Order: sequence, then structure tokens, then C-alpha cells
Amino acid sequence: MSLDSLFQQVLLTEQQQSEQIQKLKDVKVSIIKCNEKIKNATEKYENIKEELNKKAPRLCILRLQCDLMRKTEDLMLKHIEELSCQRNHLGESLAKIRRESKEEEEHFLQEISGFNRDFSLQGNKVTLLESQTRSELQLLQREEEALHKEMEAMTAENDHMRAAAEEKNALLLDLEVVKNTERVSAWLLILPPFAFPPSAVSSFSGDEILPRLLSIEPRC
Repeated sequence: MSLDSLFQQVLLTEQQQSEQIQKLKDVKVSIIKCNEKIKNATEKYENIKEELNKKAPRLCILRLQCDLMRKTEDLMLKHIEELSCQRNHLGESLAKIRRESKEEEEHFLQEISGFNRDFSLQGNKVTLLESQTRSELQLLQREEEALHKEMEAMTAENDHMRAAAEEKNALLLDLEVVKNTERVSAWLLILPPFAFPPSAVSSFSGDEILPRLLSIEPRC
């Protein structure tokens, strides 16, 4: 083997080696990328798993509630059916009772009519009505008499009060006259004799004496 061929073979080997190294680098890069993807996928899986674990109890509770609501709905439907049957039964019983009561009422009215015809209670009914009317008229007459008596008593009381008021006014007038007379007598005692002549005093009325006495100026 010549030196040139050996050199070319070495170069070829180095070239192949460099290509393989590059391929290995590419493979390593791909492996790193795949590992990152796997890591990200694993993290997502763990997060989803954790969320599912958190939601699992709530899901169980919701399932239990759903089952309970379904059972409650079934019970309510059965209860509604029972109530509907009871309502129909009660409606039939009520209709029967109404029919029986109506028949009994008609039978009772027929018996009453026959009894009235047999014993002539229609005439007694008219007599009873007349008696009640007469009693009411008598009661109204008694009330009218009581009202008349009360009005007469009130009139007599008013007359008595009017007479008492007139008597009171007359007594007040007499008292005023007496007071005026006493005042005049007192003034006549303290006045000098020449203030009023006796003839003038006798000519004054009771209402004129007191103003004239008050108009006199006292003398020392």
C-alpha cells in the first residue's frame, strides 16, 4: 500500500468519524429534546392526575347526590300517585255524601209538608205571625210612651232651671240696690249738711245719687 492511498484512507476514516460524531451529536440533541418532551408530558400528567385526585371526592359526592335525588324523585312520584288515588276516592265519597244528603233533605221536606197538611200547621203559622206582630207593636208603643215621659221630664226641668235663673237675676239686682243704698248712706254721714239739700237728695234716684256724690270735692 502506498503512502498516498494510506493518507486518503486516513482522511476518509477521519471524515467518516467526524460524520459519525456529528450524527452522535444530533442524536444526543434529539435525545435531549425527547427527554424534555417526556419531562413536560410527565409534569402535565402529574398535574392532571393531581387535579383528578382532587376532583374525585367531589365526583363521588355528586354521584351520591344524583342517586339520592333519583331515589327521592321515585318516592315523590309514588307519593303523588297515592295522593291522586286518595283524591279520586275522596271525590267519589263527597259526591256520594252530597247525593245522600240531598235525598235525605228532599225526604225530610216531604215529611214536613205531609205533617203540615195533616195537622193544619199553616193556620197556626199565620196566628203565630200575627201574635209576634202584635207583641212588636205593643213594645213600640211602650217605648213611645217612655220617650214622651222623658221629654216631659226634660221640659219640666228646663222650666225649673229658667225660673231659678230669673230668681237669681232678681236677687242680684236687689243686692246691687242694697249696696248702692249703703254707699249713699255712708257718704251722707261724712258730707257736710250743705252739700245736698234734703229736698235735692229726695229727688235723686238710686242711680243718680252715687255719681253726684263722687263728683263732690271734699272740703277741709
